[in-house]
Amino acid sequence: MPSRDRRARRVDDDLGIFGLPGDVSPWDVRFDPADPGHLDPVGDGAFRVRVRAEPGLSDGTAVVRDPSGVTAVPLTPVTAGRFVDWTGRIEPDREPAGLSFAFRVTDSGLPVYLVPSGTSSSVERLDRWSLDLTQPPIDVPSWATGAVIYQIFPDRFANGRPDNNPPGTVPWGTAPQPRQFQGGDLDGIVERLDHLERLGVDALYLNPIFTSPSNHKYDTIDYLSVDPAFGGNEALGRLVEACHRLHMRVILDASFNHCHPRFFAFADLLERGAASPYREWFEVYDWPPRIRVRPASAARRELDWISHWSEQSGLTVDEVAGEGRAIEPTYDAWYGVPTMPRLQLDHPEARAYVLDVARHWLRTYDIDGWRMDVARYVDPDFWPDFRRACREVKPDAYLLAEIMGDVSHWLRGDGFDATMNYTFRSIAIDFFATDSTDGDTFLDHCTRLYGRHALATTLANHNLIGSHDTPRFLTEAGDDLWRLSLATVFQLTYPGAPGIYYGDELGMSGGHDPGCRGAMPWHELGENAGIVDTISSLTALRRRTDALRIGEFRPVTAGPDTAVFERRHGKTRLLVGFNRGAESASLAVEEAGDTLWGEGTLQGGRLSIAARSAVIVAL
Repeated sequence: MPSRDRRARRVDDDLGIFGLPGDVSPWDVRFDPADPGHLDPVGDGAFRVRVRAEPGLSDGTAVVRDPSGVTAVPLTPVTAGRFVDWTGRIEPDREPAGLSFAFRVTDSGLPVYLVPSGTSSSVERLDRWSLDLTQPPIDVPSWATGAVIYQIFPDRFANGRPDNNPPGTVPWGTAPQPRQFQGGDLDGIVERLDHLERLGVDALYLNPIFTSPSNHKYDTIDYLSVDPAFGGNEALGRLVEACHRLHMRVILDASFNHCHPRFFAFADLLERGAASPYREWFEVYDWPPRIRVRPASAARRELDWISHWSEQSGLTVDEVAGEGRAIEPTYDAWYGVPTMPRLQLDHPEARAYVLDVARHWLRTYDIDGWRMDVARYVDPDFWPDFRRACREVKPDAYLLAEIMGDVSHWLRGDGFDATMNYTFRSIAIDFFATDSTDGDTFLDHCTRLYGRHALATTLANHNLIGSHDTPRFLTEAGDDLWRLSLATVFQLTYPGAPGIYYGDELGMSGGHDPGCRGAMPWHELGENAGIVDTISSLTALRRRTDALRIGEFRPVTAGPDTAVFERRHGKTRLLVGFNRGAESASLAVEEAGDTLWGEGTLQGGRLSIAARSAVIVAL
């Protein structure tokens, strides 16, 4: 059996791995071949494998049986806190193959065998997972691997055409409010592309731009038109063309879970009632669609919103008494918000309409991908259809979802390429912003996250530290710029597609929505040049150093305020070290290395890192 691991060895049979019956104590050893994080096809019949086990085992081995015999492929242990990940690469013959695993108990030397039924005393003829050697790798656009993605909230980035300003637009830089416009548009983004080019941005992610009465535009009226306040469809054409000239991609955002009441299908319900041909596109509990309000239960602010919503949407408001919610639409709406009636995408015609919208912008305006809002609230079988529709038009379209928590279920190759990685954000906040975890825990969490998905998915996952839905990182960090700088270095050195939220590079602060959606302070461009320079220098290093973009990850060492991990690709090995402490730190690692970036040195087996700084060293 050909293998890149020269330590792989042929054995007479499965028991030949260790030659003894196995220990059947209740060892916690886990492998799920349906999970790409555990069994990841990487092309040409090869696979990356990962087995998760409790500490106390050694000599991890993948046991591969194919028509030519049995081969033992040693696995590499990667410690991650409460467990050990045993990882390796296997390359069976190009014929059907089976897979099992073997370990030793560290104290006794007895073997532990892992087969589909669990840990076992031996490996019998049928005790194997079957490997489909024709299974292709997960299909992730190559351009998205390690891409630096810059997120823009269009109304707040730059005003290129004041003649587009909506009525009542407030002066640029006014403290952000929910129902406020500050005049940002797509032509303003075009005018500022030189700034993004300087940062080394590979792709723009734009919050929704379609026609809508709000500043966030997640309550879309017309999915086939760019809002006039942003410059209309022609402005999008100019932006995409300008970005593509600079080799930047463009990702559009949309919510297909809900729309605005003036969306043509829901508007028809308001006009025709139950006789509307679109009645099954929505779920109406009580006809006609309207808003029930209990004034006795509603706060003054809620009553103000109802008045605004009714005037804007044409919805009738019924004042009712008795128990119940203060504001209650008689139709299914996103979290009960009356201006966001939910589309029933299990209905064939509604689904077909939305898929046509997705194809339209890919085909007609040559956008490069979609970011899907509240993806978890959409019928799950919609997303494979969505993927097929997009890839039919543009085979390398990048599909990004807003889903929080463990997203493994969504990243198995049949739906999204990536999610907005709020788990990454949590790890960054805990270590760099609030000091609520130490270095060991930080590396533990980094290692767990790295092992959660197929490698192709991990390298394209959108690693953000802030967004339009969260407080800005600088605010989470108590306005300490050095903390934001360290977190940004972490983004640009950890595996994935780092996501920069507009203005973070200028040291913007802001709390929960709407505070996180302030206007870009262009007048401060020179005042926080340090973070701009950090991003620019690291994106340049990423582009010439494959290990930072596509290299594998390994934890190295840590202390209360320090952490070091390795990125490796081919013969290139880099150490990335962080020190959030107020004094310089010294950690035992490799013998020597050359500093590529940052404040630190590696000499005599000690990695020295300056206070509140980071360093990258080539070994």
